[in-house]
Amino acid sequence: MNTIVYRSVKLVLQNSTNESLSIQGVAVLKGRWADKMEPQQGGIIKEQSTGEWKSVSTELGTGTSGFLRLGSQSGYLTLKWSSPWTGRFEQSVSKVPGLATEVDVDDSQPDAVVMTLSVAADRKK
Repeated sequence: MNTIVYRSVKLVLQNSTNESLSIQGVAVLKGRWADKMEPQQGGIIKEQSTGEWKSVSTELGTGTSGFLRLGSQSGYLTLKWSSPWTGRFEQSVSKVPGLATEVDVDDSQPDAVVMTLSVAADRKK
């Protein structure tokens, strides 16, 4: 049986640092994780690699939102997102001294947003 997905947010994390990032906390506040696309507490995104996850809404009239918290040698990086049933997609990324972050959001399909977070060593230290 196929489940209808009404809203989805695909998270792509590009770790361009020379250190591993560890998943310290995750939660979907609205919706649920897509099958086989759930981050695992304690999981590792190795240096110079990527991680991909997806939250979805399978209920008519409901969006999806959540957060992902990553640990690094520089501190904790928290990524939050919200794709409501109506309204604009919103996201935020905490600032961490020693890390530079860049977020690219493809919301050309508002019901299937792709958010890419690039993390690199901050060269301005």
